[in-house]
Parts: sequence; C-alpha cells; structure tokens
Amino acid sequence: MNEITLVGNIGKKPELVHSERTGDAVLRFSIAQNERYLDRQSGQWRDAKPVWTDVVAFRDLAENAAQSLHTGDAVIVIGKLADNSYTPAGEDREVRRTELRAQAIGPDLRRASTTLTRRPGRERTESTTAPQPTA
Repeated sequence: MNEITLVGNIGKKPELVHSERTGDAVLRFSIAQNERYLDRQSGQWRDAKPVWTDVVAFRDLAENAAQSLHTGDAVIVIGKLADNSYTPAGEDREVRRTELRAQAIGPDLRRASTTLTRRPGRERTESTTAPQPTA
C-alpha cells in the first residue's frame, strides 16, 4: 500500500464543490504540520516553519468532512499522494503540484473531543462492526 498519514491543523476553510462533469462532491482544504523543537541556546520551545499539504476528498467523504471540519481543527488524514500539476493557459511551463487524495479523515483526539453521528444506510448489514438490527 502506498498510503501515508498526515497529522496537522486545517489552515483554510474547507471548500466543497460539485464536479461539473460527474456531479460528485469534491472537498479541498490544506493542513499544516508544525514541528516544535527546543532551542538549546535560549532554552525555549520554538515552532519550525510549517509544511503545508493540499488535501482533496471525494463523494461521501467530502460531504461528511465538509459538515464536520473547520479552520484550525486538528485532523488526521490518510490517503495517497497524487500529481495535480498543470500548464497555465498560454504558458510553456508546468506548475508542479502534489496533493493528498484522502481516503479517511478524522479528528485528532489528542487535542479535541467529538461526538460521532452515523449516517443512516451507510453500513453493510453483513458487517461484523455495523450495528445489528434488534428483533
């Protein structure tokens, strides 16, 4: 598997759109990963320069995340890196862009708490982890 996991804070408001071609939901946002280090000269903790990553989610994940995520939220994103490079109109140079195509997004429960709300009809009844109907 070529999955990676990133932990960071949402840097800008997640933007939900629907594809003109397919009608599928598409959510885009960015997260910042910040490392902290101890400055040995001053004895103070310092923040390193953040590393920004563009994240894109599709369909149900996009819809659910759009309802749940806000700027500044601490999140964990699992996905695959993808090339999203393009050539601007009228130019000969390619603009290189890499994005994380999310397969799962969740809150970082080390820095927040949440209440989970299941969406009806999403579980498979034969699943051992899905709520089972009561008789």
